[in-house]
Amino acid sequence: MKFKKYSLSELATIKYGKNQKKVLSQDGTVPIYGTGGLMGYATEALYSNPSVLIGRKGTIGKVKYMDHPFWTVDTLFYTIINTDIVYPKYLYYVMSLLDLNNYNEGTTIPSLRTETLNRLEFDIPSLEVQRRILSCLNPIDEKIELNKAINNNLVA
Repeated sequence: MKFKKYSLSELATIKYGKNQKKVLSQDGTVPIYGTGGLMGYATEALYSNPSVLIGRKGTIGKVKYMDHPFWTVDTLFYTIINTDIVYPKYLYYVMSLLDLNNYNEGTTIPSLRTETLNRLEFDIPSLEVQRRILSCLNPIDEKIELNKAINNNLVA
């Protein structure tokens, strides 16, 4: 299998989240995420395409994958992914192999900078190979989510 090395800046554009105060609503349907998870719901999305979310301040160790419209606050980066090179879910998987805590640049609060993230390098296969890999991994993720839903239903 042939891989090509890409920097994260070639694979995705890292964007800053925004203050949620103007879009926060009890009637909102768009989830608002921070590094700690779900913070509420918005009336509009900050971004609607699949994206990898990366903690900017606070909880920075793990990435999250979003395949639905969302809003992120300023402690969480979102990505606009170059789908000519990489599938969003594939980028999520390769980034989830990293412990981003190793790139912490904060003194009191764990922090990441776009400059540091943009320099990260990944070996990426062709889109066809990525598609084949995802065809194996996606059913496993779906089963995990189904099992979580069943477990949550049993607890309730």
